[in-house]
Amino acid sequence: MKSKMLRLLALILCFATLAAFVACNDGGEQETEQTTDTTTGTTEGTTEGTTEGTTEGTTEGTTDGTTESTTSGVEEETEFVKPEITVEEGDGVATVTTTKGLSYTVSGYEKVNGTSFVFYSGLEFNFSADTFSEKFNRLTLNYRSNAPVHIYVTYANHIGEETVADFFVEKGEGDFSGLILDYLNKKTATSITKIVVDTCENKKASFTLYHVSTEKIKCYTGSYGNTKYYINNDRFKLGVDMSWGGAICHIEDLQSNIEGLGNLVNKHDEGRLVQQSYYGTPAIPGVYEPGESFDSKWVYNPVQGGDQYGNDSRIIDIVVTDTSLYIKAQPQDWSLNGAITPSYMENHYILHEDYIEVKNRFVDFSGWTHPITNQEIPAFYTVSYLDTFVWYDGIDPWTGGELSSRDDLNFWGDPQYAADCRFLLRESNTESWCAWVNEDVNYGMGVYVPNADAYSAGRYEYNGSKDADDDGCGYVAPLKKLRLVSYEALEYSYLIATGSIEDIRAIFKENKDFTANESLSRNSVSMRLPDGDLDLQHMDFSNEEYCGIFTNPNNTTFEYDATEQALKCTVTGGDPYAAIEFGASQTVYNAESFGTIEVVYMIPTTNSTTNYNMELFLSTGSTASAVGGKSVTGQLIADGEYHTLTLSVANLPFWSGKINQIRFDYFSGAAEGDVIYVKSIELK
Repeated sequence: MKSKMLRLLALILCFATLAAFVACNDGGEQETEQTTDTTTGTTEGTTEGTTEGTTEGTTEGTTDGTTESTTSGVEEETEFVKPEITVEEGDGVATVTTTKGLSYTVSGYEKVNGTSFVFYSGLEFNFSADTFSEKFNRLTLNYRSNAPVHIYVTYANHIGEETVADFFVEKGEGDFSGLILDYLNKKTATSITKIVVDTCENKKASFTLYHVSTEKIKCYTGSYGNTKYYINNDRFKLGVDMSWGGAICHIEDLQSNIEGLGNLVNKHDEGRLVQQSYYGTPAIPGVYEPGESFDSKWVYNPVQGGDQYGNDSRIIDIVVTDTSLYIKAQPQDWSLNGAITPSYMENHYILHEDYIEVKNRFVDFSGWTHPITNQEIPAFYTVSYLDTFVWYDGIDPWTGGELSSRDDLNFWGDPQYAADCRFLLRESNTESWCAWVNEDVNYGMGVYVPNADAYSAGRYEYNGSKDADDDGCGYVAPLKKLRLVSYEALEYSYLIATGSIEDIRAIFKENKDFTANESLSRNSVSMRLPDGDLDLQHMDFSNEEYCGIFTNPNNTTFEYDATEQALKCTVTGGDPYAAIEFGASQTVYNAESFGTIEVVYMIPTTNSTTNYNMELFLSTGSTASAVGGKSVTGQLIADGEYHTLTLSVANLPFWSGKINQIRFDYFSGAAEGDVIYVKSIELK
């Protein structure tokens, strides 16, 4: 059994910096491997009916000849092929026949619109008992829907018992493929008798079922309950764990000659690995209540590997080719016990000659409104032997400039080290890769994520171990601050390379344009720092360059106003604020050197009210980001004239040590559209 794991960074991650997770053992499963070996040209474990040259998302052995689903999100788009169907209406029950020879009845609809059935919920498709008499473990729906839907498929399991498997299907048209619930147990099913469709958005929808096909594919797991699966080429051996949502549990450089160093990924438990993980809403009264993790109230947190109690994620679909794996998984909610989330994670792993490419896709079907918060893209855990963190921190990317490194990082989840474990990139820095290496032998593993804004990195229980199951590990998460939007796909890709730091950098440079990761720019705000190391003691916003110093804006816009020669802050929602990252400056600012903070401002008389308060959250010493109770407030005057607000900080008990961040909450209460102009912020 897996033992209970730790989960780290609590709400610091969800609402300020990042959450990360570490934990205990993975139960020591046997390493009986099932492997696709491309060096010999043979493929163990290929799916029945698969032909060479297929790509992820294709349906091995399918009998209907249809093309890739619009919901797979990983293949190049091809023309959608669907059979013709005829609909004969009766007394509330319609009979459908297709040119593929399939016949079924439909009920629970409001009306028929051509070949589509308009309904609110409970649209039901019924099949005769002998329609699907052959054994299968994978089914494919050929469909069209004008809204995201939740589908329930009733079939007979391997012992003839009626079983219902549910699936989420995106808006659009194409093929959706799903595995039966007992797929990983090497079981099969027969006799689909019913498919029920509900809407996800609780409103009228239109749905067409063109065809249903079934097939029996190979179960890509090892023997004796081992759920790992491996592919390799001449350079890499890559392994995933099917019970952990297909997350990467093994990366081995087959050309490395370092004695005793095999797997570079720490797989101590389902909270480690290389995997997708996202952060969403806190509690929604009467609708959703997250649990606790690491003694903190958590948030909605789909985690590919499973939850903190050891419950596994569900495999929805899998496709294997000689040099790639495509896996769709339904993740668990980290803080809850066995609460599968209404979301899908798609992972496409591709082996190249000298690097590994990973394509990730995430769709949330909860329908909830999520906040903008830091997201791990991805969570990336390494063996403790790789002890030094390396990245490029300049403003002249891909020119071979000097790299930065840290061989003294501590546990990123400890508040006293959190600020020291966070690295924000400069505005012009597109060289957004980082690596964990062993400096003594100049060898390691790097990850390159175009359009990332920052890193959170650190070491847990550092001991220099080469053991992938050891509790000690290294960690990094490239970060983007963005909002998850229900039913909208979030997609990003990244590269993994191994070798010397020079080799890793060269590989990433050669392939730097492989993707722009545009999806990461939707529903997001920048965390990046300005290129220059500005004087943060005297912030003069009549100089337009200073208007870019703010990071992590929340419900606000910042822009330079040429007429006022000042920073214009405009409220776009509740609780407007942004942060000034002192800790990222090359200059160290000590709190004890300053006794007051002065803000020169003007509030127009056209604002919604004349009563405002400003609050500055002061993060110093071991405090990395805004914390309740560590702030100073002052009353503002809204009369269209410039005023100086003087805030005394000298006698505050928490105003000591290095200044890490000041969060600028310019209005503690305001209406959307309210404005304040700021001429300067000065520490005196």
